[in-house]
Amino acid sequence: MLIKFENVKTEYLPDTEVKIDDKKYLIHGVINGEDILVDTDSKYPKLKEIIKKSPERIEDGCIFQNECGGCRFMHINYEYEKQLKQQFLNDLFKPFGFKNIPFTGMENPYNYRNKCQMTYKLSKSKKVVSGLYEEYTHNIITVSNCLLQSEKANDVINVLNKVLTKNKIQPYDEKTRTGIIRHVYIRYGFNSKQLMLVIVTNGEMFPGRNNVIKDLNKENIGITTIVQNYNSRDTSIVLGDRERVLYGPGFIYEYVSDYKFKISPRSFFQINTNGMNIIYNKAIEYAKIKNTDIVIDAYCGVGTISIFASKYAKKVIGVELNKNAIVDAKINAKINNINNIEFLADDATNFMTHLAKNKEHVDVVIMDPPREGSTKQFIDAIGYLKPRRVIYVSCDPKTLKRDLYLFSDNDYIVKRIEGVDMFPRTQHIESFAILERDNEIDELEALVRKNNTKKYNENKIRYIPKADIEMMREDKYEANGFKNNKKRR
Repeated sequence: MLIKFENVKTEYLPDTEVKIDDKKYLIHGVINGEDILVDTDSKYPKLKEIIKKSPERIEDGCIFQNECGGCRFMHINYEYEKQLKQQFLNDLFKPFGFKNIPFTGMENPYNYRNKCQMTYKLSKSKKVVSGLYEEYTHNIITVSNCLLQSEKANDVINVLNKVLTKNKIQPYDEKTRTGIIRHVYIRYGFNSKQLMLVIVTNGEMFPGRNNVIKDLNKENIGITTIVQNYNSRDTSIVLGDRERVLYGPGFIYEYVSDYKFKISPRSFFQINTNGMNIIYNKAIEYAKIKNTDIVIDAYCGVGTISIFASKYAKKVIGVELNKNAIVDAKINAKINNINNIEFLADDATNFMTHLAKNKEHVDVVIMDPPREGSTKQFIDAIGYLKPRRVIYVSCDPKTLKRDLYLFSDNDYIVKRIEGVDMFPRTQHIESFAILERDNEIDELEALVRKNNTKKYNENKIRYIPKADIEMMREDKYEANGFKNNKKRR
């Protein structure tokens, strides 16, 4: 049965909530103000037809959008997408006093991913085909040309599928746990033009491996290196813990700004090379690093932002839990002739907590945590260390907002927030915040020590109760005639 809904409403995401038989459902792929027809015959109601189209709708988006679910904005023109993302940031960070957050879009919102991964199956005609998981399921949607992946990666995927079919290499079957090819993972250097192909297999056995490599090389499609990764676990995680190099050096190099970076299969590297260059240069600019500064780069990956910062700092310490990334980070410092960086393989929270316990001196902290954000212990440690400035790079504005409140509790003021569209056509947004130490707290604490009004304990960072701090702050404002002026925290 088809049901018509008129003048549908959406917020940031292009979804609208409809009510059918007293149940609520989300319908994807719509635009605010459109009239739509919804098909209710399947298990979950789906968009059937747009009756009244928005002027912001485009017709040349991805044909797999509704099935794949990865690119939520493919049916919307890019200018409107940027407006929606900027408004989302404005609304999200309004409590911090920001009304018009700067937002930088990409010159080309397509084919920007330097990393892609595909899953494999047999088609009805017994050909090896690749695809992406359907939203909320493990059904593989056959995709031949992803509009976000680099064009070079798409070319390699299509050639590889033909080679695997020719050599009768069986894809992995999740139900029977048989077959060879589980995933293919590609990394491409947009500036270096180097390409890494990682073939993820169901264990070490790869019958026909040599013929596959030989046939791929005959195609002359520019593959720099081929790696076999073993993953026989019953898991949705793409890469296993072991691998062997089948062809080439087992890694590639990429150039970002004036620097050269080594990238291995399991190393973290931002998926948008151009976007990474934009956001890291902005972060370094706002960090205002001095040549006497000790800088901490937490969650440093292969050391990209550490190397950017090293040009200005006395010393940079990069911390990353992934040991493979740290190996590459050390190599990256060496190949760029940088001697004022130290890279450590450690959990960022554990490392910062020990720095605070040992009362180490830190001037600037740059942090780029995973999507789930940082930890309270990490942020509390920064409160003890008292660096004058913190640069927080985030791939999830919601966890950034949550963590900014924790920074506020540790006497840091949010001075600036910006957004960068690192992930065009998807719902994800990269953003960063500039935080500075609230020196007023230190001034008030110094005043307490001077007046001997409360015994000073060197082992405590905050020996003035919060209520007393607020009362002293209000007294200060009143004395200067600013009774109603509230400091943004």
